[in-house]
Amino acid sequence: MKISFANKYLLDNVTRQVGYVFAISSGILTFLDFSKNIKLFIFVGTLTISLVIYIANLIFANLMSFTTFKVGESEIRIQKGDIFSNEIFNNPDFIKVINANEYFDTIVNEEIISKRSVHGKFLLRSDVDVSQVNDAIKKDKRLNKRHKVGENLDREEGNQIKYELGSIFKYSDDVFLTALTHFDEYNKAYLSIQDFIRFLINFWDEIDELYAGRTVVITLFGSNLARLDNNTYSNTQILDTILWTFRLRRIKFKKPTKLIILLDKETNQKINYYKIKDRFYGLQE
Repeated sequence: MKISFANKYLLDNVTRQVGYVFAISSGILTFLDFSKNIKLFIFVGTLTISLVIYIANLIFANLMSFTTFKVGESEIRIQKGDIFSNEIFNNPDFIKVINANEYFDTIVNEEIISKRSVHGKFLLRSDVDVSQVNDAIKKDKRLNKRHKVGENLDREEGNQIKYELGSIFKYSDDVFLTALTHFDEYNKAYLSIQDFIRFLINFWDEIDELYAGRTVVITLFGSNLARLDNNTYSNTQILDTILWTFRLRRIKFKKPTKLIILLDKETNQKINYYKIKDRFYGLQE
Protein backbone atom coordinates (compact mmCIF):
# COMPACT_ATOMS: atom_id res chain seq x y z
CA MET A 1 0.00 0.00 0.00
CA LYS A 2 1.16 3.56 -0.77
CA ILE A 3 -0.46 4.79 2.45
CA SER A 4 0.21 2.73 5.58
CA PHE A 5 -2.19 2.23 8.48
CA ALA A 6 -0.17 4.61 10.67
CA ASN A 7 0.49 7.29 8.03
CA LYS A 8 0.72 10.68 9.75
CA TYR A 9 -1.32 12.52 7.11
CA LEU A 10 -4.00 9.85 7.23
CA LEU A 11 -4.21 9.89 11.03
CA ASP A 12 -4.33 13.70 11.16
CA ASN A 13 -7.18 13.78 8.66
CA VAL A 14 -9.11 11.00 10.40
CA THR A 15 -8.60 12.65 13.80
CA ARG A 16 -10.22 15.85 12.54
CA GLN A 17 -13.23 13.99 11.16
CA VAL A 18 -13.63 11.71 14.18
CA GLY A 19 -13.39 14.76 16.46
CA TYR A 20 -16.68 16.05 15.06
CA VAL A 21 -18.36 12.69 15.69
CA PHE A 22 -17.19 12.60 19.31
CA ALA A 23 -18.19 16.25 19.81
CA ILE A 24 -21.74 15.49 18.68
CA SER A 25 -21.91 12.35 20.84
CA SER A 26 -20.59 14.19 23.88
CA GLY A 27 -23.12 16.97 23.37
CA ILE A 28 -25.97 14.50 23.21
CA LEU A 29 -24.85 12.63 26.33
CA THR A 30 -24.21 15.87 28.24
CA PHE A 31 -27.50 17.62 27.63
CA LEU A 32 -29.88 14.67 27.38
CA ASP A 33 -30.63 12.07 30.03
CA PHE A 34 -30.40 8.47 28.81
CA SER A 35 -30.32 5.09 30.45
CA LYS A 36 -27.01 3.26 30.78
CA ASN A 37 -27.91 0.89 27.91
CA ILE A 38 -28.63 3.76 25.53
CA LYS A 39 -25.44 5.56 26.58
CA LEU A 40 -23.49 2.37 25.90
CA PHE A 41 -25.21 2.05 22.52
CA ILE A 42 -24.26 5.65 21.62
CA PHE A 43 -20.66 5.06 22.73
CA VAL A 44 -20.35 1.84 20.69
CA GLY A 45 -22.00 3.55 17.73
CA THR A 46 -19.51 6.42 17.93
CA LEU A 47 -16.57 4.00 17.95
CA THR A 48 -18.07 2.10 14.98
CA ILE A 49 -18.54 5.29 12.96
CA SER A 50 -14.98 6.33 13.79
CA LEU A 51 -13.66 2.98 12.55
CA VAL A 52 -15.68 3.28 9.34
CA ILE A 53 -14.27 6.79 8.79
CA TYR A 54 -10.73 5.48 9.27
CA ILE A 55 -11.19 2.55 6.87
CA ALA A 56 -12.90 4.74 4.26
CA ASN A 57 -10.05 7.27 4.40
CA LEU A 58 -7.43 4.51 4.16
CA ILE A 59 -9.08 2.98 1.08
CA PHE A 60 -9.61 6.37 -0.56
CA ALA A 61 -5.99 7.42 0.08
CA ASN A 62 -4.61 4.27 -1.56
CA LEU A 63 -6.96 4.42 -4.56
CA MET A 64 -6.28 8.08 -5.46
CA SER A 65 -4.93 8.23 -9.02
CA PHE A 66 -5.28 11.97 -9.66
CA THR A 67 -5.88 15.15 -7.74
CA THR A 68 -6.95 18.72 -8.40
CA PHE A 69 -6.36 21.58 -6.00
CA LYS A 70 -5.59 25.28 -5.85
CA VAL A 71 -2.39 27.01 -4.85
CA GLY A 72 -3.27 30.64 -4.31
CA GLU A 73 -5.39 31.56 -7.33
CA SER A 74 -3.98 28.84 -9.56
CA GLU A 75 -5.64 25.50 -10.27
CA ILE A 76 -3.33 22.50 -10.54
CA ARG A 77 -4.26 19.05 -11.80
CA ILE A 78 -1.95 16.04 -11.44
CA GLN A 79 -2.94 12.92 -13.36
CA LYS A 80 -1.84 9.96 -15.43
CA GLY A 81 -1.47 10.87 -19.08
CA ASP A 82 0.60 11.06 -22.25
CA ILE A 83 1.69 14.50 -23.42
CA PHE A 84 1.66 13.18 -27.01
CA SER A 85 -1.93 11.92 -26.91
CA ASN A 86 -4.29 13.55 -29.40
CA GLU A 87 -6.32 15.03 -26.57
CA ILE A 88 -3.31 16.91 -25.22
CA PHE A 89 -0.82 17.44 -28.05
CA ASN A 90 -3.31 18.52 -30.70
CA ASN A 91 -5.12 20.96 -28.44
CA PRO A 92 -3.96 24.47 -29.43
CA ASP A 93 -5.23 25.89 -26.13
CA PHE A 94 -2.66 23.77 -24.23
CA ILE A 95 1.00 24.75 -24.10
CA LYS A 96 2.97 21.49 -24.14
CA VAL A 97 6.41 21.69 -22.53
CA ILE A 98 9.11 19.24 -23.65
CA ASN A 99 12.20 18.94 -21.45
CA ALA A 100 15.51 18.97 -23.32
CA ASN A 101 19.16 19.29 -22.29
CA GLU A 102 21.13 22.52 -21.96
CA TYR A 103 22.27 22.32 -25.61
CA PHE A 104 18.76 21.77 -27.01
CA ASP A 105 20.23 18.80 -28.90
CA THR A 106 18.29 17.15 -31.72
CA ILE A 107 20.24 13.92 -32.34
CA VAL A 108 18.29 10.82 -31.24
CA ASN A 109 20.83 8.02 -31.20
CA GLU A 110 20.74 6.62 -27.62
CA GLU A 111 24.08 8.35 -26.93
CA ILE A 112 22.82 11.93 -26.82
CA ILE A 113 19.02 11.62 -26.72
CA SER A 114 17.16 8.42 -25.93
CA LYS A 115 14.19 7.55 -28.12
CA ARG A 116 12.34 6.60 -24.92
CA SER A 117 12.65 10.09 -23.40
CA VAL A 118 10.03 12.80 -23.85
CA HIS A 119 12.59 14.81 -25.82
CA GLY A 120 13.37 11.84 -28.06
CA LYS A 121 9.73 10.99 -28.70
CA PHE A 122 9.07 14.58 -29.69
CA LEU A 123 11.98 14.74 -32.17
CA LEU A 124 10.95 11.40 -33.73
CA ARG A 125 7.44 12.60 -34.53
CA SER A 126 6.68 12.58 -38.24
CA ASP A 127 5.58 16.23 -38.13
CA VAL A 128 8.86 17.47 -36.63
CA ASP A 129 11.67 18.53 -38.98
CA VAL A 130 14.88 18.30 -36.94
CA SER A 131 16.91 20.51 -39.27
CA GLN A 132 14.27 23.23 -38.98
CA VAL A 133 14.35 22.89 -35.19
CA ASN A 134 18.12 23.43 -35.16
CA ASP A 135 17.88 26.45 -37.46
CA ALA A 136 15.09 27.96 -35.39
CA ILE A 137 17.12 27.55 -32.16
CA LYS A 138 20.12 29.32 -33.70
CA LYS A 139 17.93 32.16 -35.00
CA ASP A 140 15.89 32.60 -31.82
CA LYS A 141 16.96 36.12 -30.78
CA ARG A 142 15.27 36.00 -27.38
CA LEU A 143 16.84 32.68 -26.45
CA ASN A 144 20.34 33.55 -27.65
CA LYS A 145 20.42 37.09 -26.28
CA ARG A 146 19.01 36.35 -22.84
CA HIS A 147 19.89 32.72 -22.08
CA LYS A 148 23.06 31.77 -23.93
CA VAL A 149 25.73 30.97 -21.33
CA GLY A 150 28.60 29.80 -23.51
CA GLU A 151 29.92 27.55 -26.26
CA ASN A 152 31.60 24.17 -26.10
CA LEU A 153 33.70 24.11 -29.25
CA ASP A 154 35.31 20.82 -28.21
CA ARG A 155 31.97 19.03 -28.46
CA GLU A 156 32.20 16.79 -31.53
CA GLU A 157 28.58 15.60 -31.69
CA GLY A 158 25.46 17.61 -31.00
CA ASN A 159 24.98 21.34 -30.63
CA GLN A 160 27.77 23.46 -29.17
CA ILE A 161 25.88 26.42 -27.73
CA LYS A 162 24.92 25.99 -24.09
CA TYR A 163 21.84 27.65 -22.58
CA GLU A 164 20.73 28.51 -19.06
CA LEU A 165 18.72 25.86 -17.22
CA GLY A 166 15.04 26.74 -17.29
CA SER A 167 15.29 28.76 -20.50
CA ILE A 168 12.56 28.14 -23.07
CA PHE A 169 12.71 27.75 -26.84
CA LYS A 170 9.35 28.29 -28.54
CA TYR A 171 9.19 25.56 -31.17
CA SER A 172 5.67 26.73 -32.06
CA ASP A 173 2.93 28.81 -30.54
CA ASP A 174 1.84 25.90 -28.33
CA VAL A 175 4.95 23.67 -28.03
CA PHE A 176 7.85 24.82 -25.86
CA LEU A 177 11.20 23.16 -25.20
CA THR A 178 13.01 23.85 -21.93
CA ALA A 179 16.63 23.23 -20.90
CA LEU A 180 16.37 20.84 -17.94
CA THR A 181 19.68 18.98 -17.62
CA HIS A 182 23.40 19.57 -17.83
CA PHE A 183 25.44 17.30 -20.11
CA ASP A 184 28.91 16.04 -19.22
CA GLU A 185 31.79 15.36 -21.63
CA TYR A 186 30.40 11.88 -22.27
CA ASN A 187 26.92 13.23 -23.15
CA LYS A 188 25.37 11.93 -19.95
CA ALA A 189 22.66 14.02 -18.37
CA TYR A 190 23.15 15.06 -14.76
CA LEU A 191 21.37 17.36 -12.35
CA SER A 192 21.90 18.22 -8.68
CA ILE A 193 19.01 19.21 -6.46
CA GLN A 194 20.41 22.75 -6.41
CA ASP A 195 20.43 22.79 -10.22
CA PHE A 196 16.89 21.41 -10.25
CA ILE A 197 15.56 24.17 -8.00
CA ARG A 198 17.41 26.78 -10.08
CA PHE A 199 15.90 25.26 -13.23
CA LEU A 200 12.38 25.40 -11.77
CA ILE A 201 12.65 29.00 -10.62
CA ASN A 202 13.89 30.11 -14.05
CA PHE A 203 11.31 27.92 -15.79
CA TRP A 204 8.35 29.36 -13.89
CA ASP A 205 9.57 32.90 -14.64
CA GLU A 206 9.78 32.00 -18.33
CA ILE A 207 6.31 30.44 -18.31
CA ASP A 208 4.86 33.46 -16.54
CA GLU A 209 6.18 35.62 -19.37
CA LEU A 210 5.20 33.37 -22.28
CA TYR A 211 2.08 31.34 -21.44
CA ALA A 212 -0.36 34.12 -22.48
CA GLY A 213 -3.29 32.95 -20.38
CA ARG A 214 -3.32 29.35 -21.61
CA THR A 215 -3.24 26.01 -19.82
CA VAL A 216 0.32 24.68 -19.42
CA VAL A 217 1.02 20.93 -19.59
CA ILE A 218 4.27 19.48 -18.25
CA THR A 219 5.60 16.04 -17.36
CA LEU A 220 7.33 15.14 -14.08
CA PHE A 221 10.58 17.06 -14.54
CA GLY A 222 13.58 15.47 -12.85
CA SER A 223 12.50 11.84 -12.87
CA ASN A 224 13.72 8.85 -14.89
CA LEU A 225 16.39 9.80 -17.45
CA ALA A 226 17.19 13.19 -15.94
CA ARG A 227 19.34 11.46 -13.26
CA LEU A 228 18.48 13.91 -10.51
CA ASP A 229 21.26 13.41 -7.94
CA ASN A 230 21.60 9.80 -9.10
CA ASN A 231 17.92 9.09 -8.41
CA THR A 232 18.17 9.75 -4.67
CA TYR A 233 14.78 11.48 -4.59
CA SER A 234 11.40 9.80 -4.86
CA ASN A 235 8.87 10.90 -7.46
CA THR A 236 6.67 12.30 -4.67
CA GLN A 237 9.60 14.42 -3.43
CA ILE A 238 10.26 15.65 -6.97
CA LEU A 239 6.61 16.58 -7.41
CA ASP A 240 6.71 18.28 -4.01
CA THR A 241 9.65 20.42 -5.17
CA ILE A 242 7.90 21.39 -8.41
CA LEU A 243 4.81 22.53 -6.51
CA TRP A 244 6.71 24.49 -3.85
CA THR A 245 8.72 26.43 -6.43
CA PHE A 246 5.52 27.09 -8.40
CA ARG A 247 4.01 28.62 -5.27
CA LEU A 248 7.15 30.64 -4.48
CA ARG A 249 7.16 32.26 -7.95
CA ARG A 250 3.53 33.39 -7.36
CA ILE A 251 2.30 32.44 -10.84
CA LYS A 252 -1.45 32.82 -11.28
CA PHE A 253 -3.32 30.53 -13.69
CA LYS A 254 -6.86 31.89 -13.56
CA LYS A 255 -9.89 29.85 -14.70
CA PRO A 256 -10.40 28.27 -17.13
CA THR A 257 -6.61 27.90 -17.53
CA LYS A 258 -4.59 25.65 -15.22
CA LEU A 259 -1.32 23.81 -14.75
CA ILE A 260 -1.50 20.11 -15.67
CA ILE A 261 1.26 17.74 -14.55
CA LEU A 262 1.21 14.42 -16.43
CA LEU A 263 2.64 11.19 -15.02
CA ASP A 264 3.26 7.89 -16.76
CA LYS A 265 1.43 4.78 -15.55
CA GLU A 266 4.25 3.45 -13.36
CA THR A 267 4.95 6.80 -11.71
CA ASN A 268 1.25 7.45 -11.18
CA GLN A 269 0.95 4.24 -9.16
CA LYS A 270 3.77 5.33 -6.84
CA ILE A 271 2.76 8.94 -6.19
CA ASN A 272 1.40 9.66 -2.72
CA TYR A 273 -1.51 11.84 -3.86
CA TYR A 274 -2.95 11.88 -0.38
CA LYS A 275 0.18 13.54 1.01
CA ILE A 276 0.45 15.98 -1.90
CA LYS A 277 -3.16 17.13 -1.63
CA ASP A 278 -3.02 17.36 2.15
CA ARG A 279 0.08 19.55 1.94
CA PHE A 280 -0.94 21.90 -0.87
CA TYR A 281 -4.76 22.04 -0.99
CA GLY A 282 -6.02 25.57 -0.43
CA LEU A 283 -2.54 26.96 0.19
CA GLN A 284 -2.64 30.72 -0.22
CA GLU A 285 0.05 33.14 -1.31
